[in-house]
Amino acid sequence: MGVIGDKVHRTSSDYASADHQAMTDLHAIYPGAISHFPNIASLPGASRVGNFTDEAVSLKEPVNAEEATAKNIHHQLRLLGLKSELKTADKVFKFFTGQSLVELLLKPLTGDYGRLMSLHEAYDTMGEAAYTVAGTLRKGSWALGSEWKGDTGTAFDSYLFRWTMGIGGVGDAAKTVAKAYKVGYDIVIVLVHQALRKLNELIEEEIEALAKEGAEMLAGDAAIEAVGLGPEDPLADIGVGIYSAYKLYKMYKIISKIITAINIIEGIYKAIEAAIKGIEESVKKVSEALHSPMPTVDSLINDVEQRGFEFEKSGGWSATAGAARIGMLPAA
Repeated sequence: MGVIGDKVHRTSSDYASADHQAMTDLHAIYPGAISHFPNIASLPGASRVGNFTDEAVSLKEPVNAEEATAKNIHHQLRLLGLKSELKTADKVFKFFTGQSLVELLLKPLTGDYGRLMSLHEAYDTMGEAAYTVAGTLRKGSWALGSEWKGDTGTAFDSYLFRWTMGIGGVGDAAKTVAKAYKVGYDIVIVLVHQALRKLNELIEEEIEALAKEGAEMLAGDAAIEAVGLGPEDPLADIGVGIYSAYKLYKMYKIISKIITAINIIEGIYKAIEAAIKGIEESVKKVSEALHSPMPTVDSLINDVEQRGFEFEKSGGWSATAGAARIGMLPAA
């Protein structure tokens, strides 16, 4: 009996050591529960709403429809650059101002504007996918939490809560960035088409007139020089001077109008730059949100209870504010 009693004590000690080691291993996997984190098993109806159904993540290629818009802009710019009137006027304008009309008017509009919409689509899809993953994990953790009771169960529920809310925060950050690209795209495209209309008007009116005057001056000078004895004839030189001065004055007036139009177009370019800068600032705010106060645990649990496991997809949720939840992600 003494031998059996000793074996029982040793077995009991081994079980106690194994149980303690299991507890230590579990604590190493996940930390203690968040302060005041409730026992999910005690939440009304938790066992009925949770399940282990895996929701498929829907990933789609960014739409290409908007690429046609960007290609159309490139096409219009190319056609404008090929116009003979612009090429002729460019030489005259350079003579008067030292600057190139092509460089001033066309080069600032060059850009892959369709890329803004593609980025919107990519980030929006990423946000939807993150919300789906977070919602699926919540359903499973709710179902498990309703069965696993005690301090260890609560700590595990809290650990998964941090993961699901942190993943939701990743989705919020992606959604916020997606919105910034969409807003920027909508503003930029309107401004680009405004600029293109102004460019067309400018080329069809002032620039065409400038090219015509420049061509006439060259042809007129050549005709006057052909009279009499040619360029060495004093009368021919006087004729050329009077004719050229008159033409130069007319071209000067046209160039003044062109410069006024350029100022208007440059105003549109500055608005485009401001819109692009607005995108950068909105994206920067996402990183700043990581240091903002996070929603309380109670409010987040209430969101799950009242609006479902994928509550981020429902209306009224602020993705900008929710991005702060990324800070809830565990270290491992």
